[in-house]
Amino acid sequence: MTISRVEIKDYKKFGQKIVEWSLHPDTKPKDLKDFKHQTAGFVEVPDRIKTLEFYDNNDLSELVIKLPNRDMVEESLKRFQDPHANYPVAPFYFDKICKNPPSITNLDFLYSRIADYTISQCM
Repeated sequence: MTISRVEIKDYKKFGQKIVEWSLHPDTKPKDLKDFKHQTAGFVEVPDRIKTLEFYDNNDLSELVIKLPNRDMVEESLKRFQDPHANYPVAPFYFDKICKNPPSITNLDFLYSRIADYTISQCM
């Protein structure tokens, strides 16, 4: 059985929302229901997820390393041993790297990257 992942439908919108929460902490969702409400239409949360936790790293002297879930790592290692497996890459990377000139602005790329690295799960 494949472990369901959070799916980002619009990286830019989600990145903008995360920036809003960071700059204005009082706007952060209070719980998972509020998170789903605030991100409706651009983030899909699988049913297996029951709670929400934020970690506000305001200490620039601290390095935070979030280890991926062991089951997800094992599943991904098995999946990507196949050299023909399709590795999902967010489309905004192609818009920035593979197009000349890029079809995404630096600011939109930043928002998209923030969305990607903030919620990334082991693929």
